Amino acid sequence: MGKPLFSTHVEEIRIGTLVFRLRLIDSLDDAIEYYVETAPDDADRIPYYAILWDAAKALATFMIERPELWPGRRVLELGCGLGLPSLAAARLGAQVTAADYHPDNEAFFLANARLNGVSSIRYLRMDWRRPALTDSFDIVLGSDLIYEAAMVGPLAACVRQCCRPGGVCFLADPGRARLQETCSCFEAAGFSADLEPQDDIYILRFTKDRDRES
Repeated sequence: MGKPLFSTHVEEIRIGTLVFRLRLIDSLDDAIEYYVETAPDDADRIPYYAILWDAAKALATFMIERPELWPGRRVLELGCGLGLPSLAAARLGAQVTAADYHPDNEAFFLANARLNGVSSIRYLRMDWRRPALTDSFDIVLGSDLIYEAAMVGPLAACVRQCCRPGGVCFLADPGRARLQETCSCFEAAGFSADLEPQDDIYILRFTKDRDRES
């Protein structure tokens, strides 16, 4: 992983029938202070990637409860951060690409992949506002991605581009204010929408119209 930017520790986390080992930061305050000092004018440097969000745990639980969905599927996780859903998909037999825009996320993610004995995941630094992918995926994943209004439209456009006709996007969200706007935006982009609660988190299932060109 190289020299860490701030102190970390490893935790074992059980999700359903699987156990994961994740490297987490010791102090979010220290991480924020580091970026305030090194990149005070860059909001994209806020270290959201270093936190294990409840939505990511809920999405991984949802996935593990449906093991038949994953073997052999091409899966993309957007805004992967620590990468728990990507790790779950790989452990369940999917071919996984994990993507995140933060410049310091890759080392964190790859360290977690190694901790879990997963070497097959492809990592890509990508801003979904300017998706750098020509591949088509069966399933697109995301957790807690719509915390800013400006993210909703580009996210729907990116998923439309990356998801094959008939493919699915699973988006986990804690019930943020943009939830209905997100559903409307995805429907306008050619997806049908379903809502499946997972504990206190909403799992949005967007299925791409088979007749809609990617």
